[in-house]
Amino acid sequence: MATSVIEICNNALLDLGEDAIMSLTDDSKAAGLCNHRWPAVRDAVLRAHPWNCAMAQAELAAGTTAPLWKWAYKFVLPTDFLRIIAITGVDGEDVEDWEIQSGIILCDEEAPIFIAYVRRETDPKKYDALLSEALSARLAATLAYPLSGSTALAQSCWKTYQEKLAEARGVDAREGVPESVTPAGWLGAKLGG
Repeated sequence: MATSVIEICNNALLDLGEDAIMSLTDDSKAAGLCNHRWPAVRDAVLRAHPWNCAMAQAELAAGTTAPLWKWAYKFVLPTDFLRIIAITGVDGEDVEDWEIQSGIILCDEEAPIFIAYVRRETDPKKYDALLSEALSARLAATLAYPLSGSTALAQSCWKTYQEKLAEARGVDAREGVPESVTPAGWLGAKLGG
């Protein structure tokens, strides 16, 4: 399991046949690209799935002014927010109608609301081994063309990333208690009497 950003970057670089770096500030093209691309790659992979290591909850108070139209309330999202997983009202019921605009949740639910969300987890020590591998694979796919000039290598790396992402998501999804599913409509109706 990678325990640092440098290890994740070096795994990507080694997969591309590049030399390892000592720091993101090394005087090399590879280090410069890793330094520039790492935050976006990390956030994209974290946003792609509700990873257990990146899940968080928050209670949000309503803003002091109402939205201009359509919605009754607005709630500012946490600064480490990447993706909403669920929104619940004070009554414990899921909030069904809402939207996000520029870092604000708009809805008709009275304050406070509670959210489960994917946060920007910046500590690689919290990533499991499969997530670290998926991050390295996405970084390799992102860096393949700028470092090699080969579209074939870039495409191959992207395929590897998709495979590693699917494996990591599958394992991560099995490490929790699934939410109960309520039958909806005639497909979920019990037959017989």
